[in-house]
Amino acid sequence: MNTLSNEIYNYYVDHLTELPLDKQFHFASRLYLWSGDTAMQKCLGDFKNEFTFNDQPQHAVQEVLRLAKESPNFGSKNAGELRRQYFERYPMLKQYVSVLFRICFMQTIYDINARQLFGECFPLSEVETMQRSLVADTEAIAILSTHAINFLYLYERLIKQDDASLSPQQFLEIGESQYDLENPIHIQLLIYLYTHCIIGESLFYSRSLPNQFRNTYQQMIVSLEKLIAANYDSVNLDNKYEFLVCCQMVGHTTDLLARINHEAALSVSDDGHFIIDRHNLNPQITNSTLDKSEHRNVLCIMANTPMRTTKN
Repeated sequence: MNTLSNEIYNYYVDHLTELPLDKQFHFASRLYLWSGDTAMQKCLGDFKNEFTFNDQPQHAVQEVLRLAKESPNFGSKNAGELRRQYFERYPMLKQYVSVLFRICFMQTIYDINARQLFGECFPLSEVETMQRSLVADTEAIAILSTHAINFLYLYERLIKQDDASLSPQQFLEIGESQYDLENPIHIQLLIYLYTHCIIGESLFYSRSLPNQFRNTYQQMIVSLEKLIAANYDSVNLDNKYEFLVCCQMVGHTTDLLARINHEAALSVSDDGHFIIDRHNLNPQITNSTLDKSEHRNVLCIMANTPMRTTKN
């Protein structure tokens, strides 16, 4: 870690219990999966009973599904209006993704294989129908971005355990053809599209990228490097640090690391030692408290921490 990311890490560890449980879990799980952080591994052990419903994965998944049904909207602040029609076109997306995430982390963190529960929650014939429709819907993939990619990768790689059926080349081409790069929101969606292909392929940092797709993912990162450099002041720190995390994952060294870290050093909150958006034209103004800034700050720590090279 550099000095800034080390100070952010210590500040969040000292104040971790002040965060909602989902943010505590996000912070601890990403750092453990990324670098094998033993302090975060201990925290995750403390969260196990609540996350797995005392080793009853079926009950854990049912509770996640219940909550997803009670809050049918994603509540996305970024590109919310642009995405509305596509969420309406794929109304089950929220429920699918919520269950997939719980199954994924029960497996990658707690070694609980609950893959079969996805088929018990949803008729797989209906899931397959939606998956085929979504894969063919390039416009929806471009605008839904993170949400579409998370579903497609977790379903194919985690549930079906198929490492070949979903090709990142398709998503590379969507990124090259579907966005208006004069529009800062489209730039943000493109960054998330490519970074979440890489993150999804890794099953959220739990495995190495397969060699057969590494070249395509490297092309995505080189493309994003040029995009961010050309539009630097329009890109928020969440996007910039997610890009840096993915640089490590594909083995790409970028000169933007020093520039982004410099911006972050000038962006420390007045309310504590964590970073907020201060110096770009797309600031996440509503995400400036300790808990709302957790995503940005854990990515900053990850981007400045060597990734564990041995992955399952």
